[in-house]
Amino acid sequence: MKERNLIIAKLITSHILLPLGTAFAALFCTRDSFLLLSITQSILLILIFTGYWEFFGIKFKWIYVACIEMLLLLSVANRLFLSEIEMPTSTSFSVLLLIQVYLLWVLIKICMVIFSNDNEKIEIEFPFGPGSYLITDGGNSKISRLMNYHFHSSVHKKRNTNKSMRYATDIVKLNSDRKPFIPTTNEEYAIFGENVYCPMEGTVIKVINDIDDHKPFSGNYPYNTGNTVVIKQDNYYFLLGHLKQGSIKVEEYDSVKTGDLLGIIGNSGMSERPHLHMQLMKCNTDDYWKGLGICIQYRNKNLYKNRLIKVITQ
Repeated sequence: MKERNLIIAKLITSHILLPLGTAFAALFCTRDSFLLLSITQSILLILIFTGYWEFFGIKFKWIYVACIEMLLLLSVANRLFLSEIEMPTSTSFSVLLLIQVYLLWVLIKICMVIFSNDNEKIEIEFPFGPGSYLITDGGNSKISRLMNYHFHSSVHKKRNTNKSMRYATDIVKLNSDRKPFIPTTNEEYAIFGENVYCPMEGTVIKVINDIDDHKPFSGNYPYNTGNTVVIKQDNYYFLLGHLKQGSIKVEEYDSVKTGDLLGIIGNSGMSERPHLHMQLMKCNTDDYWKGLGICIQYRNKNLYKNRLIKVITQ
């Protein structure tokens, strides 16, 4: 469970301690307080868009954000009612200003991922039945690693697969009841065992169905997408990975249409916890891993990180 403990430490540091630290610094600092306020607000916005809220929960996310905003308002009131405000030193002002400019640039790139309208894109049917689902990585990963890590990942660059993963998308299902923080068994993840349905028409050209599922955050994952289905439509290739061993219901050369049952979610391959990995590639040969990643949309919107999708009926 070494990997799990490391993930917990990273999440608490980045999602909780960092914004709280800058918020309290803005509240009690007599110098640079307004720049610290601005920096804290930028950090909070970045976390809202790019944080891994699947583990904390969406309800916790908004309660926590509201508490930080109250701290910021208290800090503003404190500064306004001070009879004297100390002027910042030129050095600290310059450093904090550079930090704020960088954070604003990060926010601009996040907005580009959310609202960009790519020239080439494919509209899909959502691959799950009723429930609430969260995109945990998605959108143009070449623009923003925080929104989608796939393109800039060193392991994918090393294998020369990162260009095909430019718009790779990871999806989890939100729990309807309270679960442990970063559960240790597959069954505790709401998406584990969920049916996966075909998102686009085409012909199945690849099926992998014999890879073992492993425990969450167990480390030493094989470099593959686990139990996988690849669907071809013209020169587009749609890949769905990390399915459960032995669960895939289709075979190679089958013709499939949207809504057909493909398999169920597992935790196979290079997957630290149960989720669906899917990506769309364009390639003139069947060597689709060397193809170019294509934008995936659902209901005319990009599948960007932290987009919440509620499916009412299948």
